[in-house]
Amino acid sequence: MGRPASSSSSKMVLLAALLLPHVVWAFVAPPPTCGDGCSSCRSRLLSRLQWTVSDYLNTLHVITDDTVFDTPTKQVNTNNFSGDDDDDDDDIIKPMSWGGGNRISKNMYHVALPKALLQELRTYANDMGITDFYRGLIIDGPSYNPGQEKSVTFQQQNWMVHRPKSHWKSNMHWLSPADETAHDDYLTILSSGGFDQVLDSIGAYFNLDSLSAYHLSFIGVSQCERGFIHTDVNDSGVMAFNLIIPLMLVEGEGPELEILSDDETTTRYYQYEYNVASMIGDGALHATASCDYMSKGEMRLCATVYVGDIAATNVRNLLMSLTQAYPPVGNAKHLLDRAGDHWSKTDVSKRLPVPMMKN
Repeated sequence: MGRPASSSSSKMVLLAALLLPHVVWAFVAPPPTCGDGCSSCRSRLLSRLQWTVSDYLNTLHVITDDTVFDTPTKQVNTNNFSGDDDDDDDDIIKPMSWGGGNRISKNMYHVALPKALLQELRTYANDMGITDFYRGLIIDGPSYNPGQEKSVTFQQQNWMVHRPKSHWKSNMHWLSPADETAHDDYLTILSSGGFDQVLDSIGAYFNLDSLSAYHLSFIGVSQCERGFIHTDVNDSGVMAFNLIIPLMLVEGEGPELEILSDDETTTRYYQYEYNVASMIGDGALHATASCDYMSKGEMRLCATVYVGDIAATNVRNLLMSLTQAYPPVGNAKHLLDRAGDHWSKTDVSKRLPVPMMKN
């Protein structure tokens, strides 16, 4: 792990005093894969403790020449890209990597998006009143209290807004369709933006049988003290993913996504770009990177789309990752009934719903 620390007693006392609160934090804070501190997650404790302590010391610049830890480096991805509509699936989907191809998280990818999708989602958010709603929440205020959720209406459609609990240490709010009507309307916008092409590529790249876009949201943030490491999908059989699609970014700011390696020893950072989605799969540990856009009066807004090859073997695990009102929490039949609705390896008629023609 590194050379032993200096034998100087004063240095050891200083280090012990600095480390004690963070040793305590690692034992009492919720583990990465849940927000409630369940006992099944405690196996991650020791590696997480090492990462937390070394990161803290490195930030304070108290690591001396004779005190060596395997510390995370703030290395940002440099292989961003935007694909063209006629690219192969291997060109559209690429594993996230750093430093000449170094992968630290086997189920983190980025995906080139159709150019039309960004404008369709922006227009939808503006026309529905979602963009202004977020401005009121996280720029003008007041924000909701941590852990608070509330039903809201946009254009006669039912949505639910939710602010995560206080251990997220940010003013991020999630906004999702609260029923099938609002969900299906959102799906038509994805269709108009060419998201069927994305489903085609995901299905082919991972050799899946079918896909459904089963959970949709918008996420907005203007301030994050320190991100909460968590996962979005677990134990799906590498058959489900969350795609984060940037809609509004703050120019001149640092990377937006923090990624913890699969062995929980290394941290890397990912810089969002328009027309490229971050795609997060099974067990991929990540967090919102620290940010503060408040002084600029700006915010970051993204769309998120969970897609999956829903099957009896993974439906229970998919349900466990849901955070909003729709799909109905705990209703495995609801998800199974909609399995394969939007893409199929053997049935080309399976597509996203198209918008209804307006008079």
